[in-house]
Amino acid sequence: MSGRFPSFSSLVIDRPIDQVVARVLASVSALVVTATVASPTLAASAAAAIELPEQVTYSEHVAPVLHANCVSCHRPGDVAPMSLLSYGEARPWARTIARAVGNREMPPWDGHSDVATFSNDTSLSERDIALIQRWVEQGAQQGDPSATPPLPELPEAGSWRMGREPDLVVELAPVDVPADGPDLFVTQVYGVEIPEDVWLSAIELLPGNNEVLHHVVTYLGPFGIADEDDEIDSNAGVRSTIFLNDAAKREIRFNEAPRLGGVWVAGSPPTEFREGTGQPLSKNEIISLNMHYHPSGNAGTDGSKLGLYFGEGELQKQITTAFAADPGILIPAGAGDHHEKALYYFAQDSQILSLLPHMHQRGKSMRYTVVKPDGTREVLLDVPEYDYDWQNIYYLEQPYPVAAGTILEVDATWDNSPENPVNPDASLDIPWGDGTNYEMLVAFVDFIVDDGKAPQRQRVNPIIDTLLDRHAADRAYSLSVEGMGFGGNWGLVLPEDASGEGTFYMVFGSLMFSASVPDLQQLAGDQMIFNGSIITSGGGTQSPLGFLARRTEDGIAGEVFFGRKVTAENVEQLRGTGRTFEGTSRAAALAAPPGESPSAGR
Repeated sequence: MSGRFPSFSSLVIDRPIDQVVARVLASVSALVVTATVASPTLAASAAAAIELPEQVTYSEHVAPVLHANCVSCHRPGDVAPMSLLSYGEARPWARTIARAVGNREMPPWDGHSDVATFSNDTSLSERDIALIQRWVEQGAQQGDPSATPPLPELPEAGSWRMGREPDLVVELAPVDVPADGPDLFVTQVYGVEIPEDVWLSAIELLPGNNEVLHHVVTYLGPFGIADEDDEIDSNAGVRSTIFLNDAAKREIRFNEAPRLGGVWVAGSPPTEFREGTGQPLSKNEIISLNMHYHPSGNAGTDGSKLGLYFGEGELQKQITTAFAADPGILIPAGAGDHHEKALYYFAQDSQILSLLPHMHQRGKSMRYTVVKPDGTREVLLDVPEYDYDWQNIYYLEQPYPVAAGTILEVDATWDNSPENPVNPDASLDIPWGDGTNYEMLVAFVDFIVDDGKAPQRQRVNPIIDTLLDRHAADRAYSLSVEGMGFGGNWGLVLPEDASGEGTFYMVFGSLMFSASVPDLQQLAGDQMIFNGSIITSGGGTQSPLGFLARRTEDGIAGEVFFGRKVTAENVEQLRGTGRTFEGTSRAAALAAPPGESPSAGR
């Protein structure tokens, strides 16, 4: 298989996690105009519930909030549109600040949990918001200048924030960004060439040009790779791939999955993995950097560097990146609240470390629910107002334990209606696709296992059976496919009728996904055709799976066609060219005497 495949560079965290990001540049003018004619007012309920100083001043009360939450970006030379390092700089923006924090536009944070807290939660407390609002109500007074706390220590521009030189520095190719035009999405790919395998304790990106570089997501493994200088979907920005060395062009394995390395956004610290944990780095690893550039009004060139810090001694726990995904999504034209689900099954006792939801412009909400083996359900992350422009990665303050047999259930909704102001075209049915004009359902999860360094090899049939048992037994089948090294790893749930929707499950290693099966068509006799999807090539490329099947005594059997959708028009051309499969229904398997298999497929 070629090492190049359709771009997946739209799968990225698309605004800084810290206090200020590029959207302020577009909105600040409107805020200033509004702020000159209307003063924010502290809600009566908030005022009654929160004890505040009688007189709020900048020096004593507001400066500590700005220092802790804002000045890492709101300072000269950084991405924020104004500096807030001093009273003189902050005072002209007082009303704008109060309005932005009151609306919770700043700092941007859009998730919450019923059972956990997040270490990178940038949201202000209700008291901090109330302090700023009262400060403005009272005239935004400075107070005693000597009471102003010292500014926090901020790293010098152009220096490694880890405080030492990385063990391996990757010099990225320079990228020219014009003064205006669409955003640029560039994937830079580096082939590691080191004498022996190592492991990473930290990853850091040193930006070359803060004015144009919006964010960078680093993957250990292939992700977002297209042909060099190949423009895809110009409406969503130019996408291209730059191969930094010949080693980056090696062949990609079918099931080679990406792992989340680090995320750089304005003001964010380096990615330091939890003590005792880390990411393995093989001597022939591919590193993919998905880079987003935003024209700033001034033409500029970025020449960033990636710093890799090797761990010492033996790695205790390997961080595993998995995802719940549905490559079979299809969002109807005009639908204002379309729902889809995806699942991930934990085969071992594990501890969840972080979560990263991803959809595109029509994305409306996403919720991660933990379904424990006893059926108890807990919401681990809820993002009720998902915004593609303000995505976050959610790092848990404390690892969240999950027992073997736990299912992570992801619910996602999209707004494909004309009422969605960022909807590119409400008249189209929207499938999975790389460009932001299409959609995705990918819910990343990073975890470590309790027993051992890395996930153990599992028998897959019990996992598939557990997933199938969530459905009607007479419509759920475990599949075995001819000649597949991971035969028996598939599950299929047929829709109740042609207007319904089924589900397709695949498990390989620590990765799995569930895909919608949106269409089923009955042919003459007992034959039927239906279509599913799989994700290949590092986790980003969707490939169709077409099925031609007939019912058997204990299930179904027929042919599966990789990379082809089966229709009534092409079925005769395809017949005899696919891989044969057998499927045993859960109803037959559950009815069979203990120790006996109702089908050779089992």
